[in-house]
Amino acid sequence: MVKESGETIEGLTGPGCVDDRLKVHRHSFLEEAYRAFACDRQDPTRSADMKESEFSHLLKLIYYQRPISRTALSEQLDLSLGYVSLLVKRLQEDGFLVEGGFAESSGGRRRIHLQLNPELAHLVGVDFGTANIRVVVTDFLGKVLSFEKSPSATYRGKDSSLQLVCDQVNAYCKEDAAIRAIGVSHSGVINHEEGTVLFWPRVQGWERVPIKAILEQVCGKRTLVEDSSRTMALAEQQFGEGKGIKNLVHVSVGMGIGSAVFANGRLCLGHKGLAGELGHITIDEDGELCSCGNRGCLEVFASGSAMIEKVRSALRKGVISSLTAQEGSALTIESIVAAGRAGDRLSQNVISEAGTHLGTALADIVNLLNPQKIILGGAVPQVAQNLLMEPLMLSLRQRAFSHSVHDLEVVVSRLGEEASAVGAALLVAEKVLEEELRRKVDR
Repeated sequence: MVKESGETIEGLTGPGCVDDRLKVHRHSFLEEAYRAFACDRQDPTRSADMKESEFSHLLKLIYYQRPISRTALSEQLDLSLGYVSLLVKRLQEDGFLVEGGFAESSGGRRRIHLQLNPELAHLVGVDFGTANIRVVVTDFLGKVLSFEKSPSATYRGKDSSLQLVCDQVNAYCKEDAAIRAIGVSHSGVINHEEGTVLFWPRVQGWERVPIKAILEQVCGKRTLVEDSSRTMALAEQQFGEGKGIKNLVHVSVGMGIGSAVFANGRLCLGHKGLAGELGHITIDEDGELCSCGNRGCLEVFASGSAMIEKVRSALRKGVISSLTAQEGSALTIESIVAAGRAGDRLSQNVISEAGTHLGTALADIVNLLNPQKIILGGAVPQVAQNLLMEPLMLSLRQRAFSHSVHDLEVVVSRLGEEASAVGAALLVAEKVLEEELRRKVDR
């Protein structure tokens, strides 16, 4: 039986879907840290002075397993409590760590929790979407300190949109001297190593746009750029339905459709970093032309933009609907869902058809990857909820292998619209951590 909500579960085997260019994330950082400490203990030339690598690995352990006690660190790393306490004391003195509350205790002395100092640095996260640009400032642990939302106005051209982002980020940097870096999530096709938008389906003039270089030059801060589906998934792992789960598939459905796959804690990027383009798998070989140049892509059938266009097309043909007065630019996913909830048959049918197609695509994912949890994010599932989920789950159950689907959990994200921007801020946190540690060690 498919679980549409419930407890956190673990699973997803099959390292074959993980190639050599995987970006190691949360759980593989932990494995790396365990190996590093084991090698240090076996190294006969190891000096009495604590190594920078030890501080770095310990900080990563605390960052990804926060909150955690000294005793738990000692047990996990197989190091003496005294030595761990010595490392922790040095990191506290340098401002990296703070104590925060107590661990649960069944008796005896309660263990004190450790976490990274939230004020170690502030970070900017930018979510660059087709409809809106969202900018957040967070503390080092991802708590949102400021949030701003503006129309993307992509019809004015890329220079106008980029200028808007640069102005917003520069204003925040002038107000907050603690800001150290910028993370950008973008709904186009990204070369994350170069920080370049290769192209942006549905938006003209965004071929090979070097966002990283532009922001670093204009704002003077380290910048990283990543696909918006992946940054949403990072936020889910830290704060949402993906917290504590090694293996999941995150599917974002907004004006476009994307996905991020985590297998055993590893984010699948693919050979050139282009993995996860779920919106461009073929649903109908002879279907309508997609913005990517192919025909019959999932986005043509199930994205927010597809749903809006189908309603507009039906209204132009004279289909009776309560949305007739909104045939123009005022038509939105929110208005379509509201009409559907009020009994509008056109809206209900359009949403149901989108859900069916999404369920078919998710069944392919389940049959290919055998995940144990799928998280649906983005405006469409978060607004439509059961209107979308009921046909989606019916299609998924019908088309996926029963043994793969009986304990599968499919949930709608509970994070807010700033999730992708927060994930973008988290993207740069580790780089800032390494830089801060190197700076203080070199002093």
